Amino acid sequence: MSLNKERNPPYQLYFSHTWHHDGASADIRALLGGQSGFRFVGALASGEDPLCAPGRERELYESIRRKMKHCHAVLLLCGVYPLYSKWINKEIIACKEEVNKPLIAVERFEPAMTSMIVRQNADAIVGWNAADIVKAVKDLVKIH
Repeated sequence: MSLNKERNPPYQLYFSHTWHHDGASADIRALLGGQSGFRFVGALASGEDPLCAPGRERELYESIRRKMKHCHAVLLLCGVYPLYSKWINKEIIACKEEVNKPLIAVERFEPAMTSMIVRQNADAIVGWNAADIVKAVKDLVKIH
């Protein structure tokens, strides 16, 4: 490992379940991966989780919390709350009340589509722009 990599460990990011929407997971990884001088490792909430079954709410929440616990920040895709509200609500609670991580909301779609619950809980709301997302991560996470 180079000395530079030891001094600049990668940011550990938790990608919300919302990034499964229309292949957005690959898009955000490509967008951030193209940023010079920004290294990250991503934990992605699983797409198909048997814990979504009725009666397994607590297990789903614990699974989210465990994955989020070791990350530096949470990235959430805005504009898809009606489709993923069950997951988003659990992710926000875990993020803000349990593991105390910064929540960065990314508006890939029209800002008007961003739900009020996301607006109220986000530490930063940024557009679909790599430089803005990276700046929000660096501003909110002090590991370097």
